[in-house]
Amino acid sequence: MPFLTSFLHRHRRKFATAIGVAVTSYYAYRQVKLKFFEIGSQLSANLTSRENLRRRFEQNQQDAAFTVAALLSSMTDPIVCELPVEEVTDELQAKRGPLSQSSNAPSQSGDDPNAETTSIASSSTITIIDVDAEIQQPKRTKKKLWNDLKIMAITRAVSLVYAIALLIFFTRLQLNMLGRQNYVKSVKAMTETCDHGTDLDQGASEDQVIQNEVNRRFLTYSWWLLTRGWVRIVSNVREATETVFESVTPRTELGFGDLGGLIKRVRELVDAKNKNYLEILLPTSKEGEEFVLSNNPCSEQEFQSSPVREQAIAPLLRALLDESTDLIESPNAKGVISGLVSEGFKLLLNSLQIKYFFLLYEGAQDDHDSRQKVVEFQEEKKVRLANILAGITQQSHEMVVVNENANPYLSAMNCLPELRNFSAIVYSNFASDWKSMTD
Repeated sequence: MPFLTSFLHRHRRKFATAIGVAVTSYYAYRQVKLKFFEIGSQLSANLTSRENLRRRFEQNQQDAAFTVAALLSSMTDPIVCELPVEEVTDELQAKRGPLSQSSNAPSQSGDDPNAETTSIASSSTITIIDVDAEIQQPKRTKKKLWNDLKIMAITRAVSLVYAIALLIFFTRLQLNMLGRQNYVKSVKAMTETCDHGTDLDQGASEDQVIQNEVNRRFLTYSWWLLTRGWVRIVSNVREATETVFESVTPRTELGFGDLGGLIKRVRELVDAKNKNYLEILLPTSKEGEEFVLSNNPCSEQEFQSSPVREQAIAPLLRALLDESTDLIESPNAKGVISGLVSEGFKLLLNSLQIKYFFLLYEGAQDDHDSRQKVVEFQEEKKVRLANILAGITQQSHEMVVVNENANPYLSAMNCLPELRNFSAIVYSNFASDWKSMTD
């Protein structure tokens, strides 16, 4: 025992150092382990948060697409009524004499020689074989009808392209702004619940009522585009169409390049007038804003208004409208709208090209003694404008189909990469919403 005591006494410094190192190593290991688990938890939380954000964003884009489809008829029906191509066609057919009914004259446009003039209202097509005879007749009414048909058919198709593009853009803008707010609110609510350990829903019920009313009033402003904005679109497009197609008669033969050049010129004139789409999408005066809300009141059962609530709603709604104005006037927004319109015109011209400027024929026999169908673009082919109007009218009918799966224009525009990128920018701008909710 004295030996052990003497040994410990002689090596007490070494033992103290060893014990110190062991204790320090243990605590260091424990801290590293805790830090490791903390970092792992943070990474897991970040991944969960990002996945939640991505899922919310994707759902928001789907909701926007469904909303556009729901609002499409409200946007397009007035345009179709304002430009009644079918009525003009029926009136023109009613004025045709027996000679035109029984005419077997061959078509000079290279189309079906036995074609007959058909009502757009019933078949969405116009195949004209006696344009020269009708225009050359002394009755000016027929000539005017042909001119009206030309202007209306082209104006309607071009107007629908612009209207659909702006409806898609504005709906994405509104729903992504509100979706961002809802996401920030959910994150804030989770943070407060974790901090206080209690459910704060009861205390926030009044705030939720106010926010719901703000959202409703903000979404109400789409009424401006649906009832006022389209009027300006049609007016600008009609003026441009009359300018460009003034000297182009229904019997004028056009190549695909000629047709594309005319449509491009119409677009250039329209875009020159629409340098700022703000006045088409939103009222630009306080009186206009009040007019929109007065035409879309909320029933007393849905929202009980009071001076206190109105005082709380006003700044929140003003912030949304101001941000919308800034975004609409931004270069990014103009680029997105231009891209949407370009996508619409691209689809329109491609459809006309396939219908009128491609030749389908059977190719050479293959190893299995079968002939494959060959489609060849005829660059030099000329088609009368009267015949092309049929395809333009048919495309107008496709534009107003409310089912996105059956409407190639909705599908193409909704999938535009620039639109998705713009939506992501709007949705991820959390700074202003977080600041307003924490003030």
